[in-house]
Order: sequence, then C-alpha cells, then structure tokens
Amino acid sequence: MAELREATTRASRGDAALGFVVASVLGQPAALAPERRTELRRAGLGHVVAVSGMNVAVAAALVQGPLLRAGLLLGGSLTLAAALAWLPVLAYLGVTGGEPPALRAAVMFGLAQLATLTGRPGHGLTALAWTAAAMLAWRPAWGLDPGLHLSLAAMAILVHPSAPRGLVAQSWRVSFGTLPIVLVHFGQASLIGVAANVIAVPVFTLWVLPLGIAGMVAARWWGPEALRPAALGGQVIIDLAGLAARVPEPPWWLLAGMAVVGLALRWTVRRPAVLRWVPGVLPCVGVLAALAYLGRERSPEPPRAWVAIGGTRSAAIIVPAPADRSLACVRDPWLAPEAWPELLAALGFRGAAAVVAPRSPPAAAAVQAELERAGMMFEGTCPEGPPLKSLRIHLEECQARTRLRRAVVRAGPEGAGAECWIAGAFVGATGSER
Repeated sequence: MAELREATTRASRGDAALGFVVASVLGQPAALAPERRTELRRAGLGHVVAVSGMNVAVAAALVQGPLLRAGLLLGGSLTLAAALAWLPVLAYLGVTGGEPPALRAAVMFGLAQLATLTGRPGHGLTALAWTAAAMLAWRPAWGLDPGLHLSLAAMAILVHPSAPRGLVAQSWRVSFGTLPIVLVHFGQASLIGVAANVIAVPVFTLWVLPLGIAGMVAARWWGPEALRPAALGGQVIIDLAGLAARVPEPPWWLLAGMAVVGLALRWTVRRPAVLRWVPGVLPCVGVLAALAYLGRERSPEPPRAWVAIGGTRSAAIIVPAPADRSLACVRDPWLAPEAWPELLAALGFRGAAAVVAPRSPPAAAAVQAELERAGMMFEGTCPEGPPLKSLRIHLEECQARTRLRRAVVRAGPEGAGAECWIAGAFVGATGSER
C-alpha cells in the first residue's frame, strides 16, 4: 500500500485532477499543489480533499449492502454479516491514515452495526456524543483539532431530529453551522460554498470516490492509470473551486446581520417550511461570538530580531525588514500558504516584504499569492538573517524542551533572549512566560 501511495503521488505531479483523487481518496494531501488546496478552502470545498467522515460514510454505503447479504448467505449469521460490512471500512481507515474525522465516522458506523445486532433503535445524537467522548478520552489532544471540530458540528446538524431534508437545505445549514469554527480557526468565511457544495458533493460522492476506491483496488494491476476515470470528476471539482474562489468573502457586518435575523426568526416564526432554512440558535450565537473574538483589539508584541519554525534541517525563518520592521522577510516557508496571514499577524507583522525559498520556488510563490489575496504583500529589502549555527542551537534546545520534531523559537540580536513556544506561550530560558 505504501508503494501504491508513493507511485500515485509521483504520477500526479503536474496533474491537478489526478492529484485531487490521490489527496482525497488515498489521504495524500501533498499530491495536490498548495494553490489548489487554497482555492478549495476559499470555495468552501476544503472538506472534500481531506479524508473526512464523508469519505468513510460513502465507502461504508458502498460495501454495507453487498457484504451484509454475503455474510447472511455464507453463515446465516447477522453477526458475521455485520463484521464483514465493517472490516472494509476499518481497512480504508488504515489506508488513509486514520484522521480524527474519518475515525469519528468509522466509530459511528460501528455503533450503527451494533444497534442492528442488538435490535435497538439508533439515536444519532447519542451515538455522536459517545463517539466524541471516547475519542477525546483516548487522545485528549484531538480536542484542539479543527477537522474534528468541523466533523462533529456538521454531523450534529445532520443527525438532529429537526435536520432538513434535501441537499441544498442541508448544505446551507451545515455551512452556517460550521461557520463559527471556520472563523475562529481560519479567520475567513465563504458563503459561496453553499452553492459550490450543491454541485461538488454529488460529483464527489457518486463519481470521484467510488471510482477512486475502485481504481485504488485495480491499481495493483494497472498502476496509477486506474485512477484516471475518477480524475475526470476531480477536474470538475477543481474547475468549480477555481471559479468560486474568485468570489469576494462576505464582510463581517453581513455575517452578523444574518446571525441576528436567524435568531429573530427562530424566536418568532413557527412554520416548519420556513425554519428548515433558518440556522439554529447555537450557530447564530456562535457566529456573533466568533466575530466579536476576531474583532477585539489586539496588542501584539513588537517583532523580535528573528523567529524560526521547524527543525534543525528545515526551518522557516522570519526576520523584520530593515526599512520597515512591521514587514516580515520570510525564508523557506514550509507551512501551508493559508497559515501565513494569520501567523504573521500573530507575530506582530502587518505583512511581508519578501518571500523566498531557493530550494522550492513554487512554495514561495504559493505563500506570496495567499498574502497578496489577504492584502499583506508589500515590497522591501531583506537582511541575511540569523547565523545558522545560532539558529540550530536554539532550535535543538527548544526541541529538547518540547520533545517535538519541530519547534518555534524567537530571539533578539545575536540570539539574545531566546524563547521557545511551549503550551501556548513563549517561555524564556528562565521559564518565565511572555
């Protein structure tokens, strides 16, 4: 399987459609160019390129019926039939890396199978609550995972007793219901995603994913070319994302107005035909709270002489521009392009004077394009940066303290006053938080 993932990733270089299939079906996001991932996210379609609960749900739907019948024919036992139906889902989860949203869907599928075996009626919200509690008890760090937050919120909307029927109504309710999480984690919103999902979700669930799974099985004999039929559908989604990403993001006052109107309708209207299109009270309050959180006044610390993010072999280096210290010079930006606007703002910079990556010019171009979209790309001159020896020493010290492969360290001139990012704060050599 590792050979298959490596071969398909290598074959998808320069082919956006095939890269989309490899990223979404096989769980290899690196197969898709950063600018394509950014377009998908801005279009509200970022969930289709990630191995999410939807992927597992579709995979389960494809195999459940045939394998249940096969199990009953082989042994006549409902237990055997349920086990046969669940094993391929478990295998697909292992192939794609076991991301938290996909694991959530697999666990809920297992609970549904258990309810079938015991003859008890299933209850979506109860199963979701038990699944979330078990996952967080097993790995508490998942409580900070944005993907799991989005997966739980979307599923809570879909399994709620008052959940609307119909793809358009569900897409609208899920898009607005997850909007507070998107705002807090990414600082951006895309209402055009409602319309984009109406087209993309059927294409993905009925075309890309089934043919992608079939191609994954057939790739043993035909190689990456077995994924070409699925790639045709992937091209449709990529083209759609490119168009939708050009639509400007809605202003904050429009989002706030929609939330206020939603609350007013929830409190005054009782007609089900109207309420099926109105977001719930919690999402509306969440949007207002998220906008207030993002709009609060912040007083970032002035930039230090340099900041490094990564390890001793590969690290992104950020230094202030000499002519204007509110602008950053970014070198070797290995983080995702969409992370840089928020990261630079959190470090106290209003933008970037230059972005360079001698070993990976496409990565620098993708980051520069994202900063330009955010209005944070300027022109300026940049210094050489910190001495590599000093940089590596401080990174090694932070790695040792955090026991992580990658660390975040900042320091003043000549490496003075170096601080490590530990547990949500910069901590100096004396252990004092900043």
